[in-house]
Amino acid sequence: MANKLEIRHLTKKYGSFTALSDMSFTLEPGVTGLLGANGAGKSTLMKLMTDHMKRTGGEILWNGTEILTMGAKWRELVGYTPQLQGLYDEFTARRFLYYMGALKGMKRRDIKTETEEMLEAVNLSQHAHRKIGTFSGGMRQRVMLASSMLGKPQVLILDEPTAGLDPEERIRIRNDIAELARDRIVLLATHVVSDIACIAKKVLLIRGGERIAFDTPHALLENAEGKIGEFVGTYDEIRAKQAEYPAGEIAERRDGFVLRIADDPLPEGCVPVTDNLTLEDVCHLYLKGNRQYV
Repeated sequence: MANKLEIRHLTKKYGSFTALSDMSFTLEPGVTGLLGANGAGKSTLMKLMTDHMKRTGGEILWNGTEILTMGAKWRELVGYTPQLQGLYDEFTARRFLYYMGALKGMKRRDIKTETEEMLEAVNLSQHAHRKIGTFSGGMRQRVMLASSMLGKPQVLILDEPTAGLDPEERIRIRNDIAELARDRIVLLATHVVSDIACIAKKVLLIRGGERIAFDTPHALLENAEGKIGEFVGTYDEIRAKQAEYPAGEIAERRDGFVLRIADDPLPEGCVPVTDNLTLEDVCHLYLKGNRQYV
């Protein structure tokens, strides 16, 4: 039976401010993309799931067992890669993984074996002797990904793992994550929608601390049909239109300038986009559109 992580009515308040409100969803093996604007509650959700923060209400169940009753056992099952890279530049990649394995309480024999396995998994074996301070941004992220995998966790929570990387490094990290997710639950928070477009089984969109969508990419794209449209005109015409639809995005094409918007129904003069809808359009609809969708 596949592992399952259930989030039930999860809530976090800071005084009168609600950072996370009545959040519910279930994660199973594979990648779930977590999308939302800054301040939407993504970091709060991840800290609650990793038991780094006290919740106000709700439950988090691992195969039916509340994680608060599991203590250290739950933390052994979770690998977490934060957005800020907590690396020691004077350490070699191998030494850093040894150090992280020791912090996790792993046996020395297991640390050595798994360190070499993880270095190979993220294609860093040939650089294991180098100091981390000499690494590129992508290599540093791969070290962090390898460290989160020590102890063979069943749940990986990754916060912006490709932030600041060039396209080639992003693809490499994305491929590593897809491979790791074959038999693990992976929650991947990102602002780079293309990072999850081709690897996510599910997408969770949150806004203002609330879940506003949780479904497969295919289902979300289907729901966006007829709600994404374009105005085409001169630059001045399109700039004037953007005053009416400030969430719209302007682009230049051969047939003129285009303002792409999300609305339901689409306004008069706006041509529906009938093909090539993307997850960017889904985000535009749910997170930035001119109306509120639930």
